[in-house]
Amino acid sequence: MAKFAATDYKVTVNGTNFSTNLNSVELALESDDLETTAFGGTFRERIGGLKTGSVTLQFMQDFGASSVDATLFPLYNTLATVVIVPTSGSVTATNPSYTATCLVNSYSPVASSVGDIATFSVTWPTSGTVVRATS
Repeated sequence: MAKFAATDYKVTVNGTNFSTNLNSVELALESDDLETTAFGGTFRERIGGLKTGSVTLQFMQDFGASSVDATLFPLYNTLATVVIVPTSGSVTATNPSYTATCLVNSYSPVASSVGDIATFSVTWPTSGTVVRATS
């Protein structure tokens, strides 16, 4: 897959496909920065430490059966599996999937202004390893 426009991401939460209810997705991965500079060094030396991640999703709210609210509300304060794939096609080396177990520690079922699309954003920290798959 070459450069592409982000128009077809597939995002699932505990197996429920929310692609048509999302307009933004971000998976952010970081690691601790541990300094190892010893006496005599003239530049700082560093190694990577513990890793962390977060998933940010911008939802368009839907209160229908088996939709956004019905799925996310019961997950509040529990762990959920989030899978992100760049396109809705099969997972391949050029369309990898990223799977993370996330702590659903925030949810705003109602967060909108008069006349606007009912949207809300969540940022959930990952718990454990984020897995990148190519098949």
